[in-house]
Amino acid sequence: MENRFLRLTIFISIAITLFSFWDHHLVSYLKDFIVFVHELGHAIAALLTGGSVHTIELHGNESGETIAIPNSGSGSFIFVVSAGYLGSCLIGGFLLNRGFSGKMIRPTLISFGAILLLMTVSYSKPGNLAQYTGILWGLGFVLLGFLNLKFNPFVLVFMGTSITLYGLYDLLDFTGNIVHTDAGIMAAWITGANASKNVPKSVIVLGYLIALLWSFFSLSIIFISVKKIFQPAPREEFSTEENPFLDPYNTSLEAPFPGDVTPEVMEWFFSKGLDLNGKPLPAEFLEKEES
Repeated sequence: MENRFLRLTIFISIAITLFSFWDHHLVSYLKDFIVFVHELGHAIAALLTGGSVHTIELHGNESGETIAIPNSGSGSFIFVVSAGYLGSCLIGGFLLNRGFSGKMIRPTLISFGAILLLMTVSYSKPGNLAQYTGILWGLGFVLLGFLNLKFNPFVLVFMGTSITLYGLYDLLDFTGNIVHTDAGIMAAWITGANASKNVPKSVIVLGYLIALLWSFFSLSIIFISVKKIFQPAPREEFSTEENPFLDPYNTSLEAPFPGDVTPEVMEWFFSKGLDLNGKPLPAEFLEKEES
């Protein structure tokens, strides 16, 4: 089985499973975590631009809130507001890529878990759903990284698939009430409209344009991050011990691929005056070989 086909099968299987059990109560814990990752995108972007973060909250209904103050400047505000959706796709795509590549599995799990714990302890309120979510998931990732279990690549693949798919699914919120989404907030800020009053059509139209732009960038990020899934991986980069996505019946790198002919077999055919199809070689070829 080709690695490319196996990876694609796993990716599609996880996606189908998530959509099939999307409304199951157990999946709600996963949704809370992914919303938390979305809010982390806003918070990290605010910190990267020299701003400050006051609190990160989850409301338990697939929504959250990050109270942050970006650095002065329009560029900082745009970056922070955009970082929710785009950051989620970037994080999910990176986890998915690491899981399928089989590289740096332990450092990825430990680093991701440590960032979750640090941001949770620093910016979530005690007793808030965000605190429980960040601490439990953060400790889980760190523990898996230290244990170095064989199924850790599958963990990264599952989490990466979940985050990227939910990020795209979450973009559908724009079709419902654009005004109260991140795109609507940015549109109101750009136009100077007051969201608490009657919202002008210009905000709605601009909000949809921003949402479409974010959707394009999100899909681009995911494609760039996971395009390796659809490409056959070089055999020298992987081993069955390091990456469980490899064909367990893979032979040595020295072995020929199906349909290849070794030099020994080719020499035997030529010595008998035959080509590789068993037909006699042309007389000119034989005279050239003898000379």
